Amino acid sequence: MSNDQPTSKSDGEQPGLTLSLDRMTRKRGQVELRLRLYNPRTDRALHYVSQPRAIVRDDATGVFEVRLTDEGREPIPGAVHLLPSVDRVDPSSTALLTVKLPDTIVRMSPMAGPNGEIQVEELPLGADATIEVVIGWSDTAYYPDPREREGTAGAPRSGWEQAQSRLVVPPRAAKS
Repeated sequence: MSNDQPTSKSDGEQPGLTLSLDRMTRKRGQVELRLRLYNPRTDRALHYVSQPRAIVRDDATGVFEVRLTDEGREPIPGAVHLLPSVDRVDPSSTALLTVKLPDTIVRMSPMAGPNGEIQVEELPLGADATIEVVIGWSDTAYYPDPREREGTAGAPRSGWEQAQSRLVVPPRAAKS
């Protein structure tokens, strides 16, 4: 397991949320990650997105990216957009976050079927898979902005995020 690499949207900011893997377990039908989140700041709580917004597999590397962030999400016009929950870590404190993932991801195949129809494929999140967790956070609490602004509908949290923290979970880190 490796510690995170926080990435900030602007340089010169206060230290941010750090992540480490407390435990990874595999149960029937799911993978459970228990993450330890640490706030090194002494002056402010750090608020973070506390539930997955997407799971994406990079076909070139085989890495599964678990995104607890709305950055990069493209809203689908006319679709329902649910806001994920946000939690916080108090100054100089640690919090535990449990992220439950399915052991198989189903997605549309990048290749069309023989007659041009859409195909789906199953991607197992096996013991040999590398998982990268990305968590968006800010030192300001999130609240919905009632004013509608162009380009932000459906993904309001990406503008709220001050930075992101990342944690790479290497293969075979799980305890059964």
